[in-house]
Amino acid sequence: MNELMLLSTMRMVREPGIFEPIAIVLGKIYNMLFNGIYGSVSAGALGIAIIVFTLIVKLILFPLMMKQQKSSFKMQQLQPEMNKIRDKYKGKTDTMSQQRMALELQDFQKKNGVHLMGGCLPMLIQLPILYALYYIFQNAYVYVDVIGNNYTDIANAIIQIPAALRMEAFTPFAQNLVDTYKSLGTIDLSNVNDVVMLVANIKADDWNTILATLGDSGNALLPLLDTKNNIETFLTIPLVSKCGLSFPSIIVPIVAGVTTFLQSKVMTSLMNTTASAENDQAAAMTQSMNKMMLYFMPIMMAFFCLQVPAGLGVYWTISNIFGILQQIFLQKFYKKKLAEGAL
Repeated sequence: MNELMLLSTMRMVREPGIFEPIAIVLGKIYNMLFNGIYGSVSAGALGIAIIVFTLIVKLILFPLMMKQQKSSFKMQQLQPEMNKIRDKYKGKTDTMSQQRMALELQDFQKKNGVHLMGGCLPMLIQLPILYALYYIFQNAYVYVDVIGNNYTDIANAIIQIPAALRMEAFTPFAQNLVDTYKSLGTIDLSNVNDVVMLVANIKADDWNTILATLGDSGNALLPLLDTKNNIETFLTIPLVSKCGLSFPSIIVPIVAGVTTFLQSKVMTSLMNTTASAENDQAAAMTQSMNKMMLYFMPIMMAFFCLQVPAGLGVYWTISNIFGILQQIFLQKFYKKKLAEGAL
């Protein structure tokens, strides 16, 4: 089971729901990482923190990845004996015979320490992490103190702008936010908390329109917005905004799709090796699944990254790259063990 398939079950949620405890814990860890990095490097600190955080997550899950890969290679080693069980029931298509064959295969795998669902465990663990990270990256100001303080300073500066001019500049964006999230009700442009939420949802390019409307009254915002841009932009890409189709943010979905394809390619090479010892029907099913993973999943991943904050796309891309390196290492390691008969 591939984590890419699990990702397709994710819904676009604004609230973390049952994953809130995970979001809080990961948010605290991410905040500590960010503060450590920001103390030394301010430019691109958010992106650097995402990369470091991703590597930490992959290292924590590495033992599970080893178990998954070992199970796949052990399954390959056991295929001749499993095929003998299948041969016993060859030509028997009645329900009772098929159930007996399934039970025999299950018992054989259990006795030899192989579990078909074992490979899904690392992916199942990553699913709540992905949910939580989506919320963290979309609401970075809630979890990262430096960003939260910067947004509060921007909100206070906005409130100091004359009311009529403030309403003219920000009402269209406040209305867009309310239209997008009906549960918000209204946005009070004289309330700091409401304005902070609005600041979090204004796209980087939209600030140019706002500043043009404000004229000299927006001068106090300039250094604060420079700080915001400096923190949140990584390689010219604003990480807290949805990627969309604009350049350079579109690079993130493209690279996410490409690395997803490469990871699927590495994974299917292992599956094809395992399938070579299976019967024709099983091999055909495996090849069909491999094709879906290889071509459909990268497209799905690229489309998904268009809809979410670029930071999550960066997380997924780095996770893919590190996962590819892990798989290559583990394949070589367990192939050697298999050849030595020490698996």
